[in-house]
Parts: sequence; structure tokens; C-alpha cells
Amino acid sequence: MLKIYVNTLKGFEEVTPERVKEYAGKYVVWFDLIDPDDEELELVSRLTGFRKPPKLEELELSSKYVEERDALEITLSFVIAKKEEILIEHVVFYIKEKFFVTFRYGDVPAISLFKLKVNEEKKFYQFPESLFAEILAIEVDRIGRKLEDLGRRIKNARKEMVEGRLEELVHELAFYDELTLTLRESVNEKLRIIAKCLKSPLVNAHTKKELKVTYEDLTTLLDYTAFYLEKIDSIQSSLLGLITIKQNEAVKVFTVLAAVFLPATLIASIFGMNFKHMPELSWKFGYPYSLFLMVSTTAVLLFWVRRKGWL
Repeated sequence: MLKIYVNTLKGFEEVTPERVKEYAGKYVVWFDLIDPDDEELELVSRLTGFRKPPKLEELELSSKYVEERDALEITLSFVIAKKEEILIEHVVFYIKEKFFVTFRYGDVPAISLFKLKVNEEKKFYQFPESLFAEILAIEVDRIGRKLEDLGRRIKNARKEMVEGRLEELVHELAFYDELTLTLRESVNEKLRIIAKCLKSPLVNAHTKKELKVTYEDLTTLLDYTAFYLEKIDSIQSSLLGLITIKQNEAVKVFTVLAAVFLPATLIASIFGMNFKHMPELSWKFGYPYSLFLMVSTTAVLLFWVRRKGWL
């Protein structure tokens, strides 16, 4: 799918490919490619010079920022957490003259929010890199909100541990750990990209100021991810200790019970040997006597174990 927007004083105006030439060079024209077909790619390539990238998830770090003589090509990952599932959506940004191209395979909340914001506030941009900076700022704000929510959930995890919901907590902490690491990788990626943009002659001075603010926000978020990883590790260590204690208690109970019933088992084994010269075999009270021995020894041992506090 291909959608073409022109950024005017009224926000974004969607136009047809035939009308692009009317606005080219005067306004920023945005080509939003979402899992496009070959015909749409050919059209955008002919108008802007954009080429379809290789598999986005296989791009090396050095290939995520490509600076040509008159164009920038940047690939960023956007973290999308849905319930207990973490998705990564990669987006390619192509910036050349007054053209701005985004290439992706699925919906990206930051881009949808950007469109709404521009149309509601009637925002007008003179440079295409300003659109990139705004989308990046929105995504950083989303990461910040995710981390705030994550912080609350980690805090509640300690309460759950005290309440004894250990099995559920193990799965929750594994998800929190994976989400924090994913967000940390995303923050690091954006820090590296912004650092390169700040050195680029293709990025105007005003946009660089905006990117510097975003860079500072990302640095703060990076500290938060480190702090949350430490908290998760601390809770996991405490949780492991509690699970070990509970397992030891269970083993102790079975060990004590085995010891308590050992004399009764021994008595039953002795009287069950059926040797020819065992006087108890022909004794009238042999059976109740053996039962009395087993019950009495077990009762005495149980009483002693309870006094010791082992059960």
C-alpha cells in the first residue's frame, strides 16, 4: 500500500501520484509505503530514488545509517508490546531534498500518532528530516511510558511474591526482563543513529536542536532500563530463594515421614518373614501384638518429631 501526503499549512493532505509534481520542491512530500507491491515501489523509486532495502531484520548496525551525497537512509526498530508478546517493527526512513519516504511491513503506533498530531495541530515542516525527528520524539515518549508502566508492574511483583504467587511471578518476571532488554537495545540503537545525524551536513540546524533534546531523553531512559534490570534481577534472586526454601520444606517433610514410618516397616518385615522356627507365628496374640508395636512406635516418633518442630 502507498499513501502520499503533502505537508501544507493545514497539516497533511493526501494526494495522488499524478499531483506530486505540483508540490515537489515547494512542500515536503511524504511517501508512506506499507508492504508495497512492485508497481508502488517502482513509482516511488522513479520519483525519489528510493530503493527497496534487503530484509530489514537482517540489517547490520553499520547498514542502518547510510549517508549519500544528497540523501539519508535510516533504519530504526520500533518496539510494540501487546499483552505478553513483544513485537519489533522495522522502518526505513529515506530523506532526500523535499522528499520523505517511510518503508515498513506493518502498523507502527508512532507513525499513526504523528499523522494525528500534525493534522490536529496543523503543523508545517520546511524540511523532511524534521518529520523524522518528530516521529523519533514520539517513539521515545512511547518508550518512556512503557518504562513507567514496567516500573509499576515490577513494584507489584514484590507484593505478589509476598502473597505467594510464585509460579505466575516466574513467567511475569521473564516477560519483564525480555521487554526491558528489548527496550534497552532500541534506546541504544536510537542513540547511535542520532549521534550520526548530529554530525551530518544533510540535517539542518533546527532539526539538530530537536534531536539533541531527544538524545538527552534517551540517555535518561537508558539509565532507567539499567535500574529496572537490576530490580528484576533482585526479585528473581529473592524468588529463587523462596522457591528453594519451599522445595527444602517439602523434601524435609517426606524425609521425616519416611523416618517416622521406618520402625513400623521394620516390624512388619520381621513378622512377615514366615520362618519355620518363629514362635510368634503360632501365637494367638501375635497379629494384634505386631499391630500394637507398629502403631505405638509410629505414634511415639510422630509426637517426638512434632515437639522438635520438624512437622
